[in-house]
Amino acid sequence: MDKRHLSLKHRYIDIESTVDIPPKKDPFDKIVGQSEVVKLIHAAVSQHRHVLLSGVPGIGKSMLAKAASTLLPPPTQEIRIHFNPANRDRPLVEIHSLDNQAEQDEPSIIETRFVRPEDIPFEVGIKMGFRCPRCGSFSTPEFAQCMDCTSVKRADSIGEGAYAGLFRKLDVILEPAENEVIHQIQKQDESYLIKYSRTDTDTIRIELIQTQQKDLIYNTDEKNSHVLVPRTSNRFVRVSGASPVEILGDVKHDPYGSAESLGSPAHLRVVPGAIHEAHEGILYIDEIAALGVYQKHLLTAMQDRKYAISGHNPHSSGAAVRVDDVPCDFILFAACNTEDLPKILPPLRSRIRGYGYEILLSSWMRKTPENLTRIVEFIAQTVYDDGRIPHFTPQAIEAVLDFAEEMALEMDGQRDALTLRLRELGGLVRISGDLAVNEGSYYVEMQHVKTSQQISKGIDPSQLGAYIGGQPKSQEFYGDYFF
Repeated sequence: MDKRHLSLKHRYIDIESTVDIPPKKDPFDKIVGQSEVVKLIHAAVSQHRHVLLSGVPGIGKSMLAKAASTLLPPPTQEIRIHFNPANRDRPLVEIHSLDNQAEQDEPSIIETRFVRPEDIPFEVGIKMGFRCPRCGSFSTPEFAQCMDCTSVKRADSIGEGAYAGLFRKLDVILEPAENEVIHQIQKQDESYLIKYSRTDTDTIRIELIQTQQKDLIYNTDEKNSHVLVPRTSNRFVRVSGASPVEILGDVKHDPYGSAESLGSPAHLRVVPGAIHEAHEGILYIDEIAALGVYQKHLLTAMQDRKYAISGHNPHSSGAAVRVDDVPCDFILFAACNTEDLPKILPPLRSRIRGYGYEILLSSWMRKTPENLTRIVEFIAQTVYDDGRIPHFTPQAIEAVLDFAEEMALEMDGQRDALTLRLRELGGLVRISGDLAVNEGSYYVEMQHVKTSQQISKGIDPSQLGAYIGGQPKSQEFYGDYFF
């Protein structure tokens, strides 16, 4: 096929088809007609500012938010939830950073002593298998059942006794005795650990350890620690706001609650919300006005940069669990249509304006050689991204440019302009490609674009009355297709 110069619409491109236009890798290069907005997005992300994007549907609000996430550095923090021995229903939070361990001093043991197992605290004795959780009687961890009340207790190994079999039938996991238990205590700015360890001489070693740091150190074994938000997670989080659980997190229900020998520990049932998953990242909420009353919770999270997680169902055992001060230091990217702006809570809009940007996106741009080039590049990029449609000939490109100009006139009343409603323009490109595939054509030709213009406009409600009994009164014929 001969190359054809786009002389009618474009004077600066000479191609055989869109295959001659290389795909773009930078997500900002894929955004058409919003150059000033892109500058503001760069400034907002670099300064950790919130952004509200408003405009008609299909002009690239989601693409802008997604592209903004590529400007962020990799996350450095991991959020962990830990078992709280003082209160099982109040798990503890730890922010673990790659820099933490390098900055921490080595813990120093300031006191060591040995005691008999009978003399350790009651709760420690239960965990290490020396005490019965029901009656408190003392016995060694070799025995899986209490010698006095025959209740099941922690042991070095769980045998095949009657109680063990019963609990297995109930799908209850019997926890083994622990060889080591660590408790945390805090005095002013000093943090201490009390470490209880079993020895080979049937005694218990007690070590008082000064951690030399203000941040708490926790027992990080899998049983007592749970990674809520991994450091490797994707910190661009998109939500619809359909439920409070999706945004604010939740605590799973367990029929046995947090009972030590029956239920699942509370810290393992905590589910992060989108505000927590977006910590150090971007939280993108499309149609933010649809959040309704949940906008108040979002505002609180933005102000405090931390938000507690608790169960939302009052009939669930998770309602008794609360994790305080879970970090949620995110950048909010919110989007809405212009007619929905009054539905956003005034305090939330004030927060965004005071600490960020409200940006109105344009739905059209002037027809200039540069902007025509951007539309041609958009057509080629749509072909690459779709991966299932052929490339466009110069004649087909001209037909798409004509349609972009018609859309700007019809939908925005602008002459000598090109539409930026790229979702609908992309639909035209994809339908044209589908028609070409259906005909077995190697390229998308002008007739495919002309035919697809009728399809891409969708259903006109004014024409619905022309149908009686499921059959149209009349038909219009476009090429080989009926409408």
